[in-house]
Amino acid sequence: MKKEKLKKQIEIKRNFLIVSRWGETLDMAVAILNEGHAVKMYIEDKPSREIGYGFVQKAKDWKSYIDWADVLIFDYTGYGKICSELRAQGKLVVGGTEYSDLLELDRNFGQAELKKHGIKILPSKEFFNFQDAIDYVKANPNAYVIKPSGETQEYKQLLFVGSDDEGLDVIRVLKAYEKSWGNDFGNFQLQRKVKGVEVSASAYFNGKEFIYPINITFEHKKLFPKELGVSTGKWDPVCSGPRIHLFLRRP
Repeated sequence: MKKEKLKKQIEIKRNFLIVSRWGETLDMAVAILNEGHAVKMYIEDKPSREIGYGFVQKAKDWKSYIDWADVLIFDYTGYGKICSELRAQGKLVVGGTEYSDLLELDRNFGQAELKKHGIKILPSKEFFNFQDAIDYVKANPNAYVIKPSGETQEYKQLLFVGSDDEGLDVIRVLKAYEKSWGNDFGNFQLQRKVKGVEVSASAYFNGKEFIYPINITFEHKKLFPKELGVSTGKWDPVCSGPRIHLFLRRP
């Protein structure tokens, strides 16, 4: 009986509306389509909107398809408020919340949450203009990392890891950013630099519990091998720099 019930559930066809920032979930859209469901995809970034033509139907205005959709998928940070509003209307939504948006986009908030739960964090300070940051480094010479916040952090090449113990390289980069960005850079952090490999943990959450296995990554973010080149979000071994995946299974 359970198998028959599950089979009937699988055979039910759904309408999926995917709201994407840059079209990165095209492969998921095609997989859903191949399972026999209806899919419409909206891409927010104008230069990226040609992605997926010929593979899935495009929506010019995703909000006009809310009633049509059985399931809505938002594939990026920043849609948390919209997701919560749609859930309150009874819609099935895959996406974030306002809280998860804050964790991702507001570095100070994220650090405060870690500290609140007893996790050790690195010393850091938030700045809203470059001159204050330059004065701070001069008064507190050390090796620092420049970490943009908000939407600016999506430009991964702007994250700069200093190597000079006096912070002179960080000062030079801050001055360069001030010339090229002016007041459009937004807030950013200076974080005390430590040596080591960055480790991240991620898992899917279904609203009630985390789905195993958990994905643990040791992240080497430079564009080229041997930690050379600009910083990237994450880099795959098939491209250049190494990225190691470990899967921790439930005991």
